[in-house]
Amino acid sequence: MKVALIQITVGSNFDENFEKSKIFLQDSLKSSPDFILLPECFLFLSSKSKILIDMSHDSIKYFKKFSKMNKVYLLLGSLPITENDKLFNRSILINPDGDIISIYDKIHMFDITLKNGESYKESDFYSPGSELKMTKVMGHSVGHTICYDLRYPKMYRALAKKGSQIIVIPSAFTHTTGKAHWHSLIKARAIENGVFILAPNQWGVNNENRSTYGHSLIIDPWGEILAEADNSEMIVNAELDLNRVLDCQNAIPVLDNDRNFD
Repeated sequence: MKVALIQITVGSNFDENFEKSKIFLQDSLKSSPDFILLPECFLFLSSKSKILIDMSHDSIKYFKKFSKMNKVYLLLGSLPITENDKLFNRSILINPDGDIISIYDKIHMFDITLKNGESYKESDFYSPGSELKMTKVMGHSVGHTICYDLRYPKMYRALAKKGSQIIVIPSAFTHTTGKAHWHSLIKARAIENGVFILAPNQWGVNNENRSTYGHSLIIDPWGEILAEADNSEMIVNAELDLNRVLDCQNAIPVLDNDRNFD
């Protein structure tokens, strides 16, 4: 499976971000990927305002058409989706027929205050999801997570035990927390479960001075970095050998030997 992860800088101008995403999607086709992944909040990232779209929005129609025309799976890392009078931070996965085959609403809200004064409270905007979600990409099981979910290992263990061979983590990880923990946490989630991790992250300082860490990562089930983005807007690519999942899980059978201490 050939994958392409898009790393971009996103601010509060929806139309500008939409045009940028189109350019990067076209560029990502150069590597002939089977699966293209965009980061969290890739069309809108703002702490000062909000935007509401629904599942019938023109942008989603565009991405469905793109997938169908180019015969690729496409992960819309996350969008602010309104449904039943609630707002969700929602991942959407589209197949090569242009059909939405899976959605996932972010479960863990990023509500923190750091010692340096940085403060974020996603629950002021979003309602949390409540369900684990998996789907199939080219016959292989893919588990959904988003950004701050990364800090909750039980979620990843549950997805792995349900059969996920790949777990995606579209993110807008802050520079402060990313510099401290991004690589360690992502490698740990891959190693402790014997799965591939695909983590497209936002990078750079946006128009509201929000700084994201970048370093989008493709990690194999042994914890090896197959590809990592630089400090720039860019696309990273890798080819996944899905046989590695079973090999690593057989070598160190953590899922079989797992115990629940709750």
